[in-house]
This record gives sequence, C-alpha cells and structure tokens, in this order.
Amino acid sequence: MKILTSLDQVNLLPHSKAVRSALLKELVAPFGSAEKTNAFWKEYPTELFALLPNEDIELFLQRSADVFELFECAEFITHLGDNWYVALAITSQEGAGCYLLFPHGVHNTLDNLLPSSNTDE
Repeated sequence: MKILTSLDQVNLLPHSKAVRSALLKELVAPFGSAEKTNAFWKEYPTELFALLPNEDIELFLQRSADVFELFECAEFITHLGDNWYVALAITSQEGAGCYLLFPHGVHNTLDNLLPSSNTDE
C-alpha cells in the first residue's frame, strides 16, 4: 500500500494509465482543478490509501484494520475501470477525509464494500 498526500503522486502508482487517469478525474471533480485539490488536501489533511496491483490484501487488512473500518460507511464508491474502485470516507467537518483505491474480485472483505449493483459496471 502507498499513502498519497498529493495529486502529483498519483502518476507514480503502478496501476494502468486508464485507472490513474480516472482516479485523477474523480479526485479533482469536487474542486474543479488540480491546484485547488492540492491546496485543500494540504490545508485539511487528506490522504489516499492506494492498494497496489500485487498487494497482499490479507496483510493489508491485518495491519490496517483501523484504516479499513473508515470505509465501511463510505460517502461514495466509484468504479474507475479494470476492476478498480475508489472510496471516500469523510473524517472532518471541513470535508477532509481518506480515499481508498482498491481492486474488486481479489478479497471478499473488499468486495463487501460494494453494493451488489456496482460490481456489474
């Protein structure tokens, strides 16, 4: 897992270009620009927990149970493509929060985050 604190780090992820592009679009959408997104993330600490394509999901779940619990009541979960999803958990009144980039179909615990209708996209 990688923890990102800036949009500039998204393109360093080993995910497909399509997933990275869709992720950036999703992260920027509420703010309108990358500059505004980065400014918000800096002022109101926001992080992206990115599971990697060959991640040991069981190990992640064991080591990061407290982080994972945030996403059990996610504000939204969006399909990015290639069976990758991004979830948002708001953690402050100002709107700061945590995002989780995760794959579908590799572990039941992650799959259970998704409403059954989202898996058909």
